[in-house]
Amino acid sequence: MATTKRKYTIIAQSELDHENPINNEKKNQDHLKKSKEKNKSKITLSRWPGDVSNTFQRYINKNKLKTDPNLSFYQLPDEIILTILAYLNKASLVAFIQTCRRYRAIGYYPPLWRRIDMSYKRIDSEQVNSLLQRGTITLKMYQTTIEDSNLTYIEPSALCHLDLTSAILSPELLINLLNSCRSLRKLSLESMPLNYKIIEKIVLNEQLDTLNLAMCTGLTLECCQLITNKLSLLRCLNIAWTELTSESIQHICETIPRCIEQLNISGQRYNLTDDSIQLLVRRALRLRVLDISDSALITDQSIISLRQHSRLLAHLSASRCYLITLSALITLKLLPAFTTLDMFGTLTQMPLQQLHNEFGTRIHLNMFPFSNIARPTTGIQRTSIWGLRTRL
Repeated sequence: MATTKRKYTIIAQSELDHENPINNEKKNQDHLKKSKEKNKSKITLSRWPGDVSNTFQRYINKNKLKTDPNLSFYQLPDEIILTILAYLNKASLVAFIQTCRRYRAIGYYPPLWRRIDMSYKRIDSEQVNSLLQRGTITLKMYQTTIEDSNLTYIEPSALCHLDLTSAILSPELLINLLNSCRSLRKLSLESMPLNYKIIEKIVLNEQLDTLNLAMCTGLTLECCQLITNKLSLLRCLNIAWTELTSESIQHICETIPRCIEQLNISGQRYNLTDDSIQLLVRRALRLRVLDISDSALITDQSIISLRQHSRLLAHLSASRCYLITLSALITLKLLPAFTTLDMFGTLTQMPLQQLHNEFGTRIHLNMFPFSNIARPTTGIQRTSIWGLRTRL
């Protein structure tokens, strides 16, 4: 009897609680507090390629952000920290990621490392490999010294623009570095010693459209055959002062990709002839910029060939080509797109003034003493390569 009475008493009390709004409100508040505490204790992980840490955590507490004016930097959400890091230079960013494991994971976010300038630095191959694994796309290493280490393999990278102008590194390391690249679009190896194996790695990048090999040594006929046969999308090529043989120049002019738009073949002295120019202009109908400076055998016949076939030609540099006459140069004004002629060291003051009078205001004379074709850095733009800014 007592058990039955207690049972009905509990049921009656629960019914009263259900009808009492005050008790219900208290219970709801307690339930909300417990759920908030559970949500605070949850940790969500964000991962991306290259994230080497398991501690990249996202702390989002909207109520605290709104109410706490003394919020510390460590309590900021990762999105805000990433926005702040985007304004840091690379030295400060490296110091930041050495602070703790969480900051290391945040600091390895790939967009922070897309454009890197390592010019004039002394680094080793392991540092290069570590840098490439962070998602670097544009890398400038002008006059950088890269020392060999025990690293024998560089993992595949996403590099699209690579400037190794006047860099100091062994041929084996250069082959290893180029072997990790399959997406290169612009490459500069100016003033570096080359060989057939290096060219083999270069031509694996079939999307390459800009190649600067100015003042390089070791370019043989076999190397030239690889370049013209494999790089079918090449638009800008600089092979100035590369000591090519007459056979190599002949082959380049005969088989150069038809889509070529800018070509620097200056400094070939007695190996570049009018016949080579005739073969070139008949094949490269899209040619807009041509540099044939310091070619002692070029005559008026080359100018006639250019006028007949290169209807899109806008800029010609023929400095120190002493066999070209003034009357042949005047005929260049018949080209509809022609705007610039560089003839440094060829004409004296009187013929130069006469040429200026013939050209009028549409065609400019002697504007660029140095060629910019395929070169990554020109003029005062020291913090960018091919027009792409690289952060210091």
